[in-house]
Amino acid sequence: MSITSTPAWQALQRHREALSSFRLDNALRADPARARSWRFEAAGIEADLSRSLTTAETWPLLLALADAAQLPSWREQLFAGQPINNTEGRPAWHTALRAAPADSAMARTVEQERLRMLDFAERLRSGQVQGSSGKPIETVICIGIGGSDLGPRLVASALGDVSGPVRLHFVSNIDPVELDVALAQARPETTLIIAISKSFTTLETLENARAALAWLQAQAPALDARRHLAAITSQPERAQAFGADADLVFTFAEWVGGRYSVWSPCGLPIAVAHGAAAFNDLLRGAAALDRHFVEAPAQRNLPLLLGLLGVWYVNFWGCRSRAVMPYAQRLRHLPAYLQQLEMESNGKRVDRDGRDLDYDTSPVVWGEAGTTAQHSVFQFLHQGTFFSPVDFVTCAGFERSAEPRERLLYQNALAQADALALGEAALTPSGKAKPAHAIVPGNRPSTFITVPRIDAFSVGALLALYEHRTFVQGVLWRINSFDQWGVEIGKQLLKQRLAG
Repeated sequence: MSITSTPAWQALQRHREALSSFRLDNALRADPARARSWRFEAAGIEADLSRSLTTAETWPLLLALADAAQLPSWREQLFAGQPINNTEGRPAWHTALRAAPADSAMARTVEQERLRMLDFAERLRSGQVQGSSGKPIETVICIGIGGSDLGPRLVASALGDVSGPVRLHFVSNIDPVELDVALAQARPETTLIIAISKSFTTLETLENARAALAWLQAQAPALDARRHLAAITSQPERAQAFGADADLVFTFAEWVGGRYSVWSPCGLPIAVAHGAAAFNDLLRGAAALDRHFVEAPAQRNLPLLLGLLGVWYVNFWGCRSRAVMPYAQRLRHLPAYLQQLEMESNGKRVDRDGRDLDYDTSPVVWGEAGTTAQHSVFQFLHQGTFFSPVDFVTCAGFERSAEPRERLLYQNALAQADALALGEAALTPSGKAKPAHAIVPGNRPSTFITVPRIDAFSVGALLALYEHRTFVQGVLWRINSFDQWGVEIGKQLLKQRLAG
């Protein structure tokens, strides 16, 4: 039976019709406590849902829909490592990478490889890893694409400047420009290339790795390229056949999806940039959010509530996009990371049993760092012909920062959230009518999310929050959030073209 046939779905449809004249300005004015009582916390992250298109009656109806979709059972299967990725017959057990079940063979394997990866990172940072010339490695070029690039790139940037002596570059695009820029800042004898690919067949990654190795050998023919190439993959034999020494190959299980691989040895660039302690803190933050998702009551369960809100907007308000606006320059890569997480996970047209869906799934996810975005896309958000819910993501510490620009950044985010919600009602009436082109209608929803500080623990919790939000939506839409068959057709057609 389709989820749309359930009494819970139909009750939400009736409720949505009853909200046809709902106005956020009226709701906030009628309930002065709304801004305080609609705040939720998980692992130090706070979310203010008071500017959502919801009433006190909405949430029980949404929670009933979660029950109709058997969310608690699916959550239990996720954390137990059951093969919920049914099209590939695999678990989606990325949560075990940050808190594996104790005293299990899997836990020991995960821990052993993590310690090996972190030890390598620390030796790199201390100058103990040398190239074939005997000189310490000074430059690391990380080559990957998709999940092999987006997570490490986001976290490494979010944690600030590289804390050690090793310079770090990320390369994902097969366009030569990105790799050329990285190589122009490197010396062959002190450069390490890290190729990150789950399958170790990813065309863009392997072609860029070959180009980097060709540069190294052209610039310094006497070097032994094997001492300048590391690999991270679930297929170590392919990495070794490519030319990586076994000592420089780090592995993870096939059940780790690419977009969830930042918690695995694919996080090596993070440990190189910021140290083993920071990487462990990242895992601790994610594990804390995992515990919240499992243990918190439904009425206060933040990833559950955010996932339900996303379904509410897509399927009952007709929203086809969602904006993510990080008001923190160090989180500027968050929208791109979430694009993959949500759109690759939930951009599906059939359910888990292969039947066509009669409702929409993932919206388009997009965004830009604030305040830059205020001078470009916010015109659309305020006055466009359809609305896009917005996630404002910022740091609570900015509100009282000693740096005045950080305080301004925080206040800008609040002002934009209020302007979207309230429109003209947010301004003191002047008594003078405005022309139509100057009117901002308001009633456009947003969620205001703050981390206490931008450190490894909080970033880990933030990413896990969005992972579980995405999972909740996939369960309610009755789809497999852990495969990506649509990505494969382009690869297959490229092979045909190259063969022809």
